[in-house]
Amino acid sequence: MWTRVLQFLKEPTGAALAKGSLVVLVFKVIGALGGYVLLFSLAKAGGELSVGVYEVAFTVLVIGSTLGRWGLDTVLVREMSREAKSGGLSRSLYIAVFFRVTAITSLVALALFFGASFLTNLFFEDTPKEILATAAIAILPFTLMLLNAEVFRAIGKTILFSINQHGTIYIVIAALLWWIPLPEAMAFADTAQFALILLLGLSALFFIVSTIYILSLSATEVLINQPWKGQLFKIATPMLISSSLFLVISWSDTLMLGYFLPEERVGLYRIVFKVATLITFAQFALNTVVAPMVSAIHRDRSKLHELAHKVAQLNLITSGPVFVVILLFGTSLIGIFGVSDPSEAYPWLVVLAFGQLTNAFSGPVLNILNMTGYEKSARNTMLVVAVLNITLNALLIPAFGPLGAAYSTTLTMVGWNVWAASLVYKYHGVIAVPFLTKYSRKND
Repeated sequence: MWTRVLQFLKEPTGAALAKGSLVVLVFKVIGALGGYVLLFSLAKAGGELSVGVYEVAFTVLVIGSTLGRWGLDTVLVREMSREAKSGGLSRSLYIAVFFRVTAITSLVALALFFGASFLTNLFFEDTPKEILATAAIAILPFTLMLLNAEVFRAIGKTILFSINQHGTIYIVIAALLWWIPLPEAMAFADTAQFALILLLGLSALFFIVSTIYILSLSATEVLINQPWKGQLFKIATPMLISSSLFLVISWSDTLMLGYFLPEERVGLYRIVFKVATLITFAQFALNTVVAPMVSAIHRDRSKLHELAHKVAQLNLITSGPVFVVILLFGTSLIGIFGVSDPSEAYPWLVVLAFGQLTNAFSGPVLNILNMTGYEKSARNTMLVVAVLNITLNALLIPAFGPLGAAYSTTLTMVGWNVWAASLVYKYHGVIAVPFLTKYSRKND
């Protein structure tokens, strides 16, 4: 076993993946721990209802942020990683994307701010409209912080990328909620509101500092080769649709649970969901490093095959053991968050865990499609699966509650991963699934 690991690390591709992924993974674990402590702090201060209200508001914030970026962040990674490989880093690309994202996000934030009352009455029984209004204000700095993180991702600065994630924000918020003495009579809504205000302030701080640094790094002169010139929205729109539909799949269960059930049940489901995502911790870190690498080598079939093989090896080593631990100790993991009856939620966890394992083992299929010019195929895949996801949620949640949401999420996650993996094989002859990489096509 150790011999294989050492051999893996000696090879240039394996070493690059392991080094970059390890940095992101460490920060991801720290950020996730902060997220779990935040859930615990919210539950301690305002109960499961406080967790549910905060998660509802954060869901809306994430959806608004995704719309605001319009897929331009993915274009930024693709084009900037290619510029970085050739020794350039144009300020013009960053500024062009920055102002477009700022304009779109501002419109989204205004729409959400003035529509907070309508959304509250439609979806969220116990969520005060002021909570969504605060989330609307936080969208702009939060979005721009994440946009800057993608710049660091494109140029290989994984530490800076990891710092400028909401996981880092979670750590600080969780620490403040843990150490600041809150009034015992503080309402659940006040607790959630306080956490969102902290999110707003910290996102703004991170955005300002990272913007100053990026401008100092980028070249003031315009690069001669600018294939993105005049094409930003044309390239970005399919990517926006893909990422938006991915959010539909990831968050529609939460929103539809909020429509059919009280926020307490939403809060419990989100706790279980976060436990299940432990399986894809390493995959997130790996995808962070893989995307710009794929963009840089996408025309070299042999290097792409080598990269897919290494990705499959890392996914097997990192995700498989976590899946087994969740199956064996899932009830105890749920109970850590103060859930009164964790055994009730354990079946939800098992179902969600299978979906997460499929996601991990399939490899970075959407990243490969988006980074190699097949963003429209990725869009079409997610469009079909998102419709299926909403349909299944609408049918299964009223009948089975959170268990129905878990089944809907897992079935659609398996569906889009299998289909996207087949497209990657069709276009590139690449398979990044453990034990199956040997079936990759070596020639066109």
